Amino acid sequence: MASLLTRIARATTLCFTVAALSTAWAAGETVTVVTPLAVGSGSDVALRIVTDKLSAALSQPIVIDNQTGASGAIGAEKVARATPDGNTLCGCNNAILGVLPHLRKVPFDPAKSFKPVGMVAVLPTALVVNPSLPVNNVQELIAYVKANPGKVSYASGGVGSAQHIAMSMLEVATGTKMLHVPYKGASPAAVGVAGGEVQVMFNAIGTVLPLVKAGKLRAIAVAGAQRTPAMADTPTVAEQGVPGYDYASWIGLVAPAATPDDVVNRIAGELTKVLRNPDTVKRLADNGIDPSVMTPTQMRDYMAKDHARMAKVVADAGMKE
Repeated sequence: MASLLTRIARATTLCFTVAALSTAWAAGETVTVVTPLAVGSGSDVALRIVTDKLSAALSQPIVIDNQTGASGAIGAEKVARATPDGNTLCGCNNAILGVLPHLRKVPFDPAKSFKPVGMVAVLPTALVVNPSLPVNNVQELIAYVKANPGKVSYASGGVGSAQHIAMSMLEVATGTKMLHVPYKGASPAAVGVAGGEVQVMFNAIGTVLPLVKAGKLRAIAVAGAQRTPAMADTPTVAEQGVPGYDYASWIGLVAPAATPDDVVNRIAGELTKVLRNPDTVKRLADNGIDPSVMTPTQMRDYMAKDHARMAKVVADAGMKE
């Protein structure tokens, strides 16, 4: 009997706690979106555009907190350990949730530490080169790398970053090998290629497009399965003789695992409306970003599949920190 009464008491306490958390969240407290990504990166830009409108839709102040370090593990752990009341979310991408756990032990579990809220955006990725590199397409790049072993370098935002993954996939698919030069973020990496410190890289179109338009970078391919409106005349990697190549980074919102479903569903519902708002779509498109609408359940399934896919990519590339 005592055991039964104890269980009832615990269940009652849990119900009151969940109700209190939901009420507190609805009271207009500031929501912090921790993102382990650098200010000015494509993912950061997408988050700021979307959360600006999401704040208005929820009547909740939302601030972005860029917590970089340890390849994203610091920021992700902060959210995983945060009070599960809806006031702390993570703006995480596939490099953090899909790749990093395969590179080393991390203080969170992508599937168990978080509750998916919804996808925010897919960031179409471009393969760009410094204009001094004598290549104009993927096949010319492959031939140049093979003819100049050990002499071609590529930039990324760090080991296990979206840029690193995209290039590793190309190396495996084409039997090439270049020198990896990791920078502290995708934006500094793009500047490094434009300045001639490194010759080539994959990066979010929104990040490199201004440099392409300025003539400081040359775009020779896009990484996704289809061409993207932001670079409509630029063919995909697959179109240029690398069948099956398909890569795009994504950014989404997740909450601490114990966050009440009613809170998550409210945010998710408003997020869907924001992502379908024509002004949001235009603002994202102007930055080379595509909105991506998913329910929490759809995002959970997508994350699981992406996690499994990235395990194979990391293994095939022999990727190590």
